[in-house]
Amino acid sequence: MKKLKQFIWLVVMALAVVFASCTKEGPQGPPGSDGTNGTDGINGIDGTTGCIECHTNDSELPIKIAQFKHSLHFSGGQEHVGYANYAGGSCSMCHSHNGFIKAVEDGTNSGGLHPEAAPMSCSTCHQIHTTYKRGDYALHYTDAVDFYLNENDNGIFTGLEVDATNQYSDPDGLSNTCIKCHQPRHRGTSQPDPSVEGSIEISAGSAAHWGPHYGAQGAIFGGVGGYIGTDNPTAPSGTKGHHSCKSCHMSFNALTGNYGGYVGGHSMKMAATEDGEPVFTACDECHTDRGATIDLPGKMAANKILLDALHADLMAAGIADADGHLIGGTWTHQQLAAYWNFALVKNDHSYGIHNEEYTQSLINAARTYLGTN
Repeated sequence: MKKLKQFIWLVVMALAVVFASCTKEGPQGPPGSDGTNGTDGINGIDGTTGCIECHTNDSELPIKIAQFKHSLHFSGGQEHVGYANYAGGSCSMCHSHNGFIKAVEDGTNSGGLHPEAAPMSCSTCHQIHTTYKRGDYALHYTDAVDFYLNENDNGIFTGLEVDATNQYSDPDGLSNTCIKCHQPRHRGTSQPDPSVEGSIEISAGSAAHWGPHYGAQGAIFGGVGGYIGTDNPTAPSGTKGHHSCKSCHMSFNALTGNYGGYVGGHSMKMAATEDGEPVFTACDECHTDRGATIDLPGKMAANKILLDALHADLMAAGIADADGHLIGGTWTHQQLAAYWNFALVKNDHSYGIHNEEYTQSLINAARTYLGTN
């Protein structure tokens, strides 16, 4: 039996050797012909191709950023961004990046509530990092502005719209971005109507903030938002500023050293300091260099005298205090219309430069309402 097992193992080993010899590969044969080449893939885009259209080694972008950081939009925007979560969201459009973008996307004048709002930045106005091309400098909003005042509960103001497009100074309507926020707002049912008799009671608590709050520049520029006469007193005046926001506020770049501070460009300032004299370099291109003799500082001074006289009238009547705030009380529609015009011109801050004809018309109408004209 033992010999039989040994014999079987020998047979198995012999078969294994035979099979191993049968499966052994022979010498490699000659190579075959090459196959057909495949189709080339699409070349990719270099990782920095889009970036370097804007982020170059020149000074254009750094200058714009530096100017913006010296603007009130930057400093004031950081200080007041908390308003983005205030008054039911009615403040956020102009006090936060989030609110402005939402208002533009929704086609409204309300930015909604934003508990964690961001302050204004480059991308608030510009379509930054959308396509990563220079086209991203385009603005989010350039349409005519349908005014917030149209939403007043008692319908005193209707159909107010301002378009800053100017065929010479702003053919693309870029200044409408400015007017989108620089427009007055007033909600509630305390809007006066000087065409009717009667009175309105304004509480002491709401008086300090009653009136056209706060960016009145777009209204004055467009000749809307105030009261003139008693026959359809809130109708658009038909007057309009001669140029545009950007043609004056952004027309040149004067850095520190030229005027002692940032003026123009993305600082959007017209004066180097808060109390400084306006720099009319851009204005002089037409009003001096080309033969015109308009005294712009003189006009501002003359219109300020008119506004101060109206302020004195309002204080004498007990309607306004020395700081220009409304005093709580029961006032006639015409008295409140007079105060409204005063606040609209005061909050514009240009003393007629934005629209002198409308500015003077508002002041004269206010004094007529008070019987002091």
